[in-house]
Amino acid sequence: MVTSNRALNQNLLLRSLSIDHSEGFIVKTWKALSAKTCKTGMAVAVLMGMLALPNMGLAATSLPLSDIAQNANKDSILKLNYAGVLKGYTDGTFRPKKEVTRAEFAKIAVLAMGYTDEQARLLQGSTVFKDLPADHWATGYINLAVSQGIIKGYPDGTFKPNNNVKIAEALTIFVQGLKINVSTPTVGEWYYPYLLEANKTGIYESAETPTAAAQRDTVAKYTSRFMETPVYANGAYYDRNGNADGTNQKLPVVKGIVSAYNKTSKKLKITGQKDEITIDDKAQVYGNIVVGAQVEYLLKKGNIDFLIVSTADSQIVEGVIKTGLNASTKVGDEKQFKAIVNGKEVVLEVVNGVNVTRSQIGQKFVAVLGDDGRVESITFSKNTTSGLIEKISAVSGTNAKKELKVGSETYVLASGATVKGKAHPQAKEVAGSFTDMEKGDLVELTLDVDGKVSTVVYTKLSATETIKIDTDENLILIGNAEYEVTRDTELIVDDEEVDELDELQDGKIAILTFDEDGQLKKVEQGTKVAGNKVIGSTTAYQAGPPVKLATIKVDKKTYNLLATAKLTIDGKRVSATTIKANQLDDYRIVSWKYNVGTNDIVELEVESQTVKGYVTKKSGSKITVNGKVYELLSGVSIDNNAATNDKEYTLTLDSDGKVKAISGALKTVSGLVEEVEIRRDNGEITSAKIVLDGKKYDVSEEDAVEDLDQFFYATLTLNRDQEVTAATAQGKKAEEKVKFIGIESRVNGDKYVFFEDVSTSLKLAEDAKVKYYDGSDMDEDDLKKTDKIDLWTKADGQVYAIVVLKR
Repeated sequence: MVTSNRALNQNLLLRSLSIDHSEGFIVKTWKALSAKTCKTGMAVAVLMGMLALPNMGLAATSLPLSDIAQNANKDSILKLNYAGVLKGYTDGTFRPKKEVTRAEFAKIAVLAMGYTDEQARLLQGSTVFKDLPADHWATGYINLAVSQGIIKGYPDGTFKPNNNVKIAEALTIFVQGLKINVSTPTVGEWYYPYLLEANKTGIYESAETPTAAAQRDTVAKYTSRFMETPVYANGAYYDRNGNADGTNQKLPVVKGIVSAYNKTSKKLKITGQKDEITIDDKAQVYGNIVVGAQVEYLLKKGNIDFLIVSTADSQIVEGVIKTGLNASTKVGDEKQFKAIVNGKEVVLEVVNGVNVTRSQIGQKFVAVLGDDGRVESITFSKNTTSGLIEKISAVSGTNAKKELKVGSETYVLASGATVKGKAHPQAKEVAGSFTDMEKGDLVELTLDVDGKVSTVVYTKLSATETIKIDTDENLILIGNAEYEVTRDTELIVDDEEVDELDELQDGKIAILTFDEDGQLKKVEQGTKVAGNKVIGSTTAYQAGPPVKLATIKVDKKTYNLLATAKLTIDGKRVSATTIKANQLDDYRIVSWKYNVGTNDIVELEVESQTVKGYVTKKSGSKITVNGKVYELLSGVSIDNNAATNDKEYTLTLDSDGKVKAISGALKTVSGLVEEVEIRRDNGEITSAKIVLDGKKYDVSEEDAVEDLDQFFYATLTLNRDQEVTAATAQGKKAEEKVKFIGIESRVNGDKYVFFEDVSTSLKLAEDAKVKYYDGSDMDEDDLKKTDKIDLWTKADGQVYAIVVLKR
């Protein structure tokens, strides 16, 4: 029996539409493989799992839709989202398995054909379909599709916009959109010829049942293929295997394999293409670009604006080469090499033409694996990393090692590692040592196959040098190196920012600070003010000959305390020539000023690190003062009853905050008595209070204040509840009802009060107060020559109170 061509084609189509044949195909293919290939094939699944793609650091755009990462049609969805033909929902999802209505597909189809939303809006309104009201959102798209002959309604005059579009219907519309003439079939289903044409053009691969409702991800796949199908200018489709002139695509996607890629310059080269292509800075890039990977991209103004890496991440492997190809007598081994991937040793096999030599041991590699798990493409690079040193540490003894923490990673130096260094970014590279490196240095580390550092090159980002200034070219020169002074470069003179380069001094020393790119960030000259540091150690001033200046050590650096330096210790001025060894150890620097680029201090204010208060808890070597726990250093002791007695303790701390010295005494306060209140009952004192310099104190030992009176200068002893337990008084009324003449200040700061006449005076104490007769305060400037005053003096004869009598 002879079968007609049409029947044969239908037969082929029906066989191609079946999805139950795949298992048989796999079985037949497996039997055809050699034993060696079978062994490789069984290992592929395991190998792919082991070689999960590490963080390769290649710039890629995060997916714009949250639910497509694992979808088989992800690439098509991304392309249509970029083209604006089929986008996601406002919540960031795509909903790939949602079924598409006929109205929705009409919009997709006309946009895929190259029409725009604006064109569709012009046709919005009445339609030829009786079930489609004029105000339906899709009338413009449906009318446009009808006008192009790609969509028809049902015989009863309806369109049924809310019905799900079937796969056969969608494919039919795309075939009609390609202007393909299709004859009506005489046998079989109406859609057979359309499916055959869709299969010829590459849109349909017979994977889905024609009568099934089309889901969004499937529609995305068909639509993407439709838009990429080459067509003649007159609209007829051209065979997908052809390459005729005069053809074009609605979605001009270029596909190829990456033969070269420069991440820094963002230039890409495709196998078979002569010229490089630049990836635009704002391009949408999905996936990791590596040599050997298959990519699809779209150009805009000559640059790549959209790119998808269609090679799966599981096929891209990054690691370190451990061996070259093994040319042993064992069959197959000559195509294998060992590598470290994700911290594990693996064996990789290469296809013909791929080579891995011993000279590449220790280098980084990125490889692309084929479906059989063999390396089809591989590129190599130096196994280096760079960044700022966060921490340096060294361990001696049997487990000796040297470590550098760069960023968040800690690297161990290999035995015999080479260290080289640069004094500043443009300086000549010279031999260095591990001890030359500091926190904040920029380093480039070369790693060996075990991940240990074989070579370190460090660059100092701060340099103290004599500078030359070229104001014409805006340059600062250090030896033969030139650094440009830009608008962002800070210029600091005497700790103040200046605007002009000529405010710096040519031929003088300066501190220069650079960024990680080697650009000049800051230049400092003159003196610099700093603070909030702790002194590590102190050496004494020696008069000589020769003279040796006192020194302090701060952050492991030694500074000279100039003999002429302005020195303040705990609020008192002190000569720098009186400093003794260890005198300022553990003192906190309130502020200091030193000459930039030198170690010479010209001004220094320090205070001892002390804590004063009552001990509330004592446990072993730990005590609690003011709610904070302090540890006593070895050899430092405190009273056993410190937590209950009335002593106020002064703790002196070292640089680690531990107590290196401690002393305790009953707390006393001194001042002018303003008021004493004593309550009696049957001749006995029942309670007492005293006001001293405006502060009121309860008295626990009432008879202690019985002899005190207003304007006495008293010293009160307090318990830990701040109650008075004892009191002493000094002071007497030295002059009574004398005439006030005036107060005179001397050059040295001393003051004298004159009374009666210009030849009679008494020295005022520093804390002297002026009071009215009722005890209220009075300003010194309010004293008048008409006032009558009493003068109260302490034992040293100095006036501590001027009391103005009633005017």
